[in-house]
Amino acid sequence: MKKKIVYRFFIFVLFFIVSASGMGIYAHMVAKQLPGEIYLQNNRITTLQLGLPVTAENDTQKVNLSRPAAFAAEQTGSYPMQIKLFGVFDIRTVDVNVVEPDYVYPCGFQIGLYLKTDGVLAVNTQSITDIYGNEVNPCENIIRQGDYILAVNAEKVSSKGTLAEAVKKCGGTEVVFTILRNGQQFDVSVTPVMDEGGNYKIGLWVKDDAQGIGTMTYIDSSGGFGALGHGISDETTAGLLTIHDGRLYKTKIVSIIKGTEGTPGEFIGTIDYQEKNFLGSIRKNTVSGIFGTLDKNLAEEYELEYMQVGYSHEVEKGKAYIRMYTDNSYQDYQIEIDHISYGGQKNLTFTVKSPELLAMTNGIVQGMSGSPILQNGKFVGAVTHVFIDNPTKGYGIFAETMLKEGK
Repeated sequence: MKKKIVYRFFIFVLFFIVSASGMGIYAHMVAKQLPGEIYLQNNRITTLQLGLPVTAENDTQKVNLSRPAAFAAEQTGSYPMQIKLFGVFDIRTVDVNVVEPDYVYPCGFQIGLYLKTDGVLAVNTQSITDIYGNEVNPCENIIRQGDYILAVNAEKVSSKGTLAEAVKKCGGTEVVFTILRNGQQFDVSVTPVMDEGGNYKIGLWVKDDAQGIGTMTYIDSSGGFGALGHGISDETTAGLLTIHDGRLYKTKIVSIIKGTEGTPGEFIGTIDYQEKNFLGSIRKNTVSGIFGTLDKNLAEEYELEYMQVGYSHEVEKGKAYIRMYTDNSYQDYQIEIDHISYGGQKNLTFTVKSPELLAMTNGIVQGMSGSPILQNGKFVGAVTHVFIDNPTKGYGIFAETMLKEGK
């Protein structure tokens, strides 16, 4: 009898552990489907339809979000809401922001980009054959790929040329480099060696700028802009470029290479870096895009439409549109939003449905990053990446995320 009681107790404990574990996994899955922030419009009724078995609670109210729920907001500000699974288990706190309706000009036209790095970026190290015929690598295990060199012997480095000149005039004596690595600044020492040609070198490949073509996403009422929907990274290090400044220029698309399975397509264009083609300045390069200020009234030049911003909780699966500026006007191409995620930068997964866009590009190509995504008459996101194995599918970022980063 005692053995049976112990056995039943063991089964009960095991069942409890498995059930608790399963509930924990389910709660985590539900939490991932919740937006981190919810935006309500001041003096308007906003309907939320999350379709999840959760309630939202604060000191004064409790709302069931498994079915459509109407919220009336009467005062701007930010308020915490506790989200409970089945109305019982705390799984997340969501900030509810009551705001005035936000409007921007969705764009969709291509731009030329020029970015200047903060100092010079170390791309790679290499061995040098010195005057004695020995293979040496002066920077090995001292300067790493992805480091930014800010100064040499306390003198600021602004380009590859100034770095090369500082090494050249050292006369073979030890050189002190001021390095920025993972947000930390410190000094390291390297002794240049004389190569077979009688020149002092350190065996370091560096770069000090980056260029490319992307798509303008939006312009706000004050002339600020957001573009690309993702940051600009170095191709070699894959790290986000730390920039000193940057500039936007007009670009001319001369051809389109269509995407194929395994090979992304791209816009082929030219950028004329003359002052007359200068559009504005880039002040930030972030994982959510590039941001800055325009010098020209491009909203008027391109006859852009002022449109309300749709927030993440308003985005739904189904029909939406990509806006691109072609043939001297903006065109909207139909897509289907297949999946919505509130974590990270790839918030939307979509499939291109427009026969016109498929005929033009086979789907999403490089250079389209930043193209606005519209749904239900609102600007809700931007294109960010293409599926390498399927050019008809792509990823997008919420407009809400870009606007927050750009402010």
